[in-house]
Amino acid sequence: MTPQHTGRRAVLGGLAGLWTASVAGCLGEDDAEDDPEPVVDAAEELEGETDPEAWAGVETIRFDGYVGGWVGVEPTAIDRVENPTLVLREGSEYELVWENMDGVHHNIAFWDADEEVVSDYSSDGNETVGETESLAFRATAEMETYRCEYQRDGQRGDVVIVSEKT
Repeated sequence: MTPQHTGRRAVLGGLAGLWTASVAGCLGEDDAEDDPEPVVDAAEELEGETDPEAWAGVETIRFDGYVGGWVGVEPTAIDRVENPTLVLREGSEYELVWENMDGVHHNIAFWDADEEVVSDYSSDGNETVGETESLAFRATAEMETYRCEYQRDGQRGDVVIVSEKT
């Protein structure tokens, strides 16, 4: 091999290595800086408004149900938020209404820290696209999360209970 061929191969090999390293470096940096995205296409955000004032006067909560997560519809504090945190006043009565959006069997239940259903607050569930279900409940300090009991990991969100004085 002549020195000319060795030099050209070395340069080409070096450029290929440099390109591979820069692409890998860029991909790694982008992944580290990217914020998590909602799983459900209908969702736009992962965090809703959790200021108790934004929840003042709320009596009805509406969700759309998908395998990937619950998507908030109402109140405005959770509109288009995937698995939003619910801010509820202890002792207040609410109605949670959800609509099946994908034809998969879903239900909704409130769980305590031990992953037990709180006060039988669990809906029957349905698997019909467009069908709605509602669950009337009173907010209690034991409520930690709400979940679909069939897609426990994808359809779950936190519950924050605030006192009446807040």
